[in-house]
Amino acid sequence: MTIKTIIVDDHPVVRFGVKQMLTANDEIEVVAEMDDVDHLLEKIVETNADIVLLDLELDRGDGVDALRLLREKAPHVRVIIYTSHDDEERIVQAAELGVDGYLLKGCGQRELVSAIQSVSAGGIALEPAVAGKLMQYMNKRSSTANADNIRFSKREAQVLKLIAVGKTNKEIGETLFISESTVKFHVHAILNKLDAGNRTEAVSVATQLGLIDVT
Repeated sequence: MTIKTIIVDDHPVVRFGVKQMLTANDEIEVVAEMDDVDHLLEKIVETNADIVLLDLELDRGDGVDALRLLREKAPHVRVIIYTSHDDEERIVQAAELGVDGYLLKGCGQRELVSAIQSVSAGGIALEPAVAGKLMQYMNKRSSTANADNIRFSKREAQVLKLIAVGKTNKEIGETLFISESTVKFHVHAILNKLDAGNRTEAVSVATQLGLIDVT
């Protein structure tokens, strides 16, 4: 089974280059290329796409609005932001909407392919520069938070560390010899304790509070 991917970017040269990089890998199939998001939902249904590689800034339409719509109407589809914009506001917007990955244009073929494979498997994919800005924001947001008030069970701490290195629920279960449903239970508990909306945000908050070390 291939990872069916849709590229959404209003620059033909970018779409061509990205498609060339992705289709060089046998695991990835580019099932559609689009220059706007007007009919993105229909195209997802038509192609049974797994992943949308989405630019935030489009001549017609807004990538953030499209991401919000996808989270509402097609929550099963994983979304990787692929953009030249690395400002904190955009990164935070995407994270709060539950984006699965955030890459900057100019990343290499290996990084792009690896991100799609990781996200397809249930992981997250953030460039170091993006992760850094997200953590800076979370640091400001949680400046009044007290790590002493957060208590993880031994198993929750193990799960959190594995989330931080990009492991999927299935991989975490295999590593800790527990069922995937049990992993999901622990992930839910972790998100609640950290007041995080998704795994990416949880890792950022935990790192800023000194609860885990991702270096």
